[in-house]
Amino acid sequence: MNIFSFTAHFDSEEACRNHFKQERDKIGVKCQRCGHTHHYWIKSVWSYECKSCRARTSLRSG
Repeated sequence: MNIFSFTAHFDSEEACRNHFKQERDKIGVKCQRCGHTHHYWIKSVWSYECKSCRARTSLRSG
């Protein structure tokens, strides 16, 4: 995907983030610290927080 098709597909940064969040939710999130697979979504910082150890995982990590 080049920059022109990327900007045509995502009209804003929030649309891009929402797309990547949906894709990440399909795959699932695994905590890199404890290996737990259940997380909360914290929209104010755009990251997942582990229910077990409270470590945060961003959309870009992994």
